Amino acid sequence: MESVKGLSYLDFEGPKILAFCGKGGVGKTTCASSTALHFANGGFKTLLISSDPTPSLSDILEVNVRGNITPINYYESLSAIELDYDLVVKRWKEKFGQEVYEVLSSFLPVGKEIIDYVAGAPGIDEEFALSYVLDIYESNDYDVIVWDTAPAGGTLSLIKLQDKFYKHLGEAAKLYVKVRKAVEMLTKGRARRDPLNIIASWEKLAERVLNMLRDKRTHAIIVTIPEALGVHQTERVFKELEAFGMHVSKILVNYVVTEDICVCDFHRQRASMQRDYLNILRERYEKEPGLAILPQLPREVRGMKAIKKVEELLF
Repeated sequence: MESVKGLSYLDFEGPKILAFCGKGGVGKTTCASSTALHFANGGFKTLLISSDPTPSLSDILEVNVRGNITPINYYESLSAIELDYDLVVKRWKEKFGQEVYEVLSSFLPVGKEIIDYVAGAPGIDEEFALSYVLDIYESNDYDVIVWDTAPAGGTLSLIKLQDKFYKHLGEAAKLYVKVRKAVEMLTKGRARRDPLNIIASWEKLAERVLNMLRDKRTHAIIVTIPEALGVHQTERVFKELEAFGMHVSKILVNYVVTEDICVCDFHRQRASMQRDYLNILRERYEKEPGLAILPQLPREVRGMKAIKKVEELLF
């Protein structure tokens, strides 16, 4: 079994992020869990995070990790958390709600109900997930952060949104400076922080998130399958991550039917079909960033024993 080159020999100075990306249903959570277990067994204090909006981490671990960082039994160095949507929105309102209200109410006659309105906007949960990962990253509490990201479309959209958000905040500050006198006349007598300071803090936060994603210690692992959709999706995700400045360290091909699985006609045909797509993936990615193969397993992966088996195959 080919090892996951680029993961097991990394130099661990400060927290390192291993972000598992790919379309839904390709086994990202399983691969992320197995990788987290590998580094925890190596003595690295490891946190496994899932920000998938349809999470399966608690089911795979067979431990309820929803909403809180939870130690995993018998693994001293391993903890996990599955970001729960309702809890994410609650934490977002606690952290950013007042600031959003202060900025918006400096322009518009709105009440605090605007906080709930903005909190319900599409993408707020994913946006907070980035802020949450950043807080853990900057805390230095963990040697390794293994991040099971949202399916590819959501992850890429969020990264692009973060980049646009950062650029637009600078324009927002310039706009506020232009209309500041008029705004101050309209809001005269209301005690509040200077919106410019709040916008500047958001801009700094966005910059820190972008720096974290582009840091050389952050590695993206694209999980895919040997089928047409998987090949096309991998090409798109790989190009967009690289264009954005993230380092892709491995393409991991999951659910591969190997020749020793079965000799029936069904599996022979499936193996033949997959072989064609594997050849395409090898041609494109075997040299750089490198390819890893994970075979189709006879049973579902649930519980730490099954995760340990996958970890042995990967490493």
